[in-house]
Amino acid sequence: MFERLPDETFHYGDFPDLSAGVGYFRDLMGMENWKERREAAAWRFYRSLVGEQEDPSGEGRFYGLKDLFGWYLFLGEALTDHPQNYEVFYGCRVVPVFAAIGRNLALVPQIEGFEERARDLIGPGRSQPNGGLFEMLVALAYARDGAKVAFKPEEPGRAKAYDLDVEVDGTSWAVECKRLEGGDYVESERARKRELWSPAARLIVPSGRSIYANVDFSVELGDVPDDYLFRHVVDFLRSGKDSSRWSDDCASGVIGDLDLEPLQTALEDGYLLYPGPVYNKLLTGTYIRYDELNTLQKVKYAENPHFVDEVDQAIVLRIRSLSEGAIEKKARDFKRKLVEANRQLPVDRPGVIHIGLEALGDDRIEHRRYEKIMNTINDFDPKGKPLSFIYWHYFAPEASPEETWAFDETFQWRGIRGDKRPLSLTSLVLPEQAEGRDGMHWDGASNETFRTP
Repeated sequence: MFERLPDETFHYGDFPDLSAGVGYFRDLMGMENWKERREAAAWRFYRSLVGEQEDPSGEGRFYGLKDLFGWYLFLGEALTDHPQNYEVFYGCRVVPVFAAIGRNLALVPQIEGFEERARDLIGPGRSQPNGGLFEMLVALAYARDGAKVAFKPEEPGRAKAYDLDVEVDGTSWAVECKRLEGGDYVESERARKRELWSPAARLIVPSGRSIYANVDFSVELGDVPDDYLFRHVVDFLRSGKDSSRWSDDCASGVIGDLDLEPLQTALEDGYLLYPGPVYNKLLTGTYIRYDELNTLQKVKYAENPHFVDEVDQAIVLRIRSLSEGAIEKKARDFKRKLVEANRQLPVDRPGVIHIGLEALGDDRIEHRRYEKIMNTINDFDPKGKPLSFIYWHYFAPEASPEETWAFDETFQWRGIRGDKRPLSLTSLVLPEQAEGRDGMHWDGASNETFRTP
């Protein structure tokens, strides 16, 4: 189930950097430990796919939070070694990160404390790996740029210090790293979508009809009546029409019969990966980046339930929640993280803060967040700390019908004092060329994109 045969070709292509990164953590973990954790990740994934594993959080996850790092490593290994188990939507978030670490393994012995940090990540820190992985990427970037780098060891009984000691051209810097997660509001919206749609979808099931609904809400989902979608489904089913539109103070929407012929025709030629962007595009007729579908289906799985053989009925909801209130709450900036990071910096040397953010999707949300971030940066008071630079890194992973994974990385920085910029590289994840340090420019940005077939 997990091992690639010696003469088996790479389904998604040979990716040596990824294999090296996965192998590094797997070796630290030990194969017996890894086999046990890999089996647990696979068991949870497949039981969730066929509806035998309920997510206690109600958020519909395929993975458990107690060993989130094990899930990450499972996906990284699966892409090349057992691709039948690879999950494309989450995999595109972690594969480039493991590949970046694998690409720079030769630098690891030069970074004091790197292995200890990695062991903590695969052990006590397994439930919250994003922060640790981000710290590793930052450490490797400085080392790649020629700096001397060491992880700051934690001292028992003392407040948490900064993450890295970095020496560049004889100057010592204190570097703190923070990773901003998606936030509770985003997760509560996902749960609310299921609450609104589940009773309506189950009402459709006995009819045998395949139905597609597309709804754009103009109010926050928490303000939508519990029976809102249910009532619109009832009206549609009673109308006898093949489609219906509406617009009111809550939302505008369309609901109608869903043509399964394109999907069923494709299935005649072979199985389709599910969940997957190709499947979703054939099902709905369109592909939308960062799309979230709520789907209830009557399907026949292949021998491996990660693949679908037949579809007899599908009931699909596509929601957009872009009210002013929703945009404002989803577009949260990193002010709190910035304050926390600055508090951890020392007073006796120049400090640098790196903050990692994942793209939120819709351009309106990103524009609002950008405005908030710039206001935070412009108004930020280091409270006497010798903070010299703030770097922030946007990560935008994607799985599309045309590509196994794609990754966009955007980098911005702000100089607070007149110091020479300590890191010239603009990418933590993707390969790049050094740009050369320049102490004359105080704001900067760069964008890198990598896509794989």
